Amino acid sequence: MTLILVLISFLFMEFVAWSNHKYVMHGFLWSLHKDHHKGTNAGKPGFQKNDLFFIIYALPAIILLIAGFSSTNANMIAIGAGITLYGFTYFMIHDVVIHQRIPIFTNPANRYIKSIIRAHYAHHKPAGKDDFKNYGLLIFPRRFFIQG
Repeated sequence: MTLILVLISFLFMEFVAWSNHKYVMHGFLWSLHKDHHKGTNAGKPGFQKNDLFFIIYALPAIILLIAGFSSTNANMIAIGAGITLYGFTYFMIHDVVIHQRIPIFTNPANRYIKSIIRAHYAHHKPAGKDDFKNYGLLIFPRRFFIQG
């Protein structure tokens, strides 16, 4: 049951990330997210205001893990672990692989990873109004999937 909760929490976080990206980052907290798009330092090492979202989104996981370990509640620990794993995955794909803020994994060969990059770049530099609607990271419209 614990591993299932970790997996469910991880998968649910893609929906959380999508909805927060669309309604919070591109909504009332655009002032914190716009440097990531407008590019004073987008795609470069160093701090962006957008990085504050990592702290904001890490807080529920931290609280769940502390409370779970304090009370030996395996469910809280599992949910906190799922959120943490998603956060680590998001950081590695978004900041390391896509935006190369840490210059490793510079030439991924995996089709799925290449497709994630393609979908994310479409969000940053939309060719049309439908491209900008892509707010997810791991789940994206099929048209971005690279064949072959």
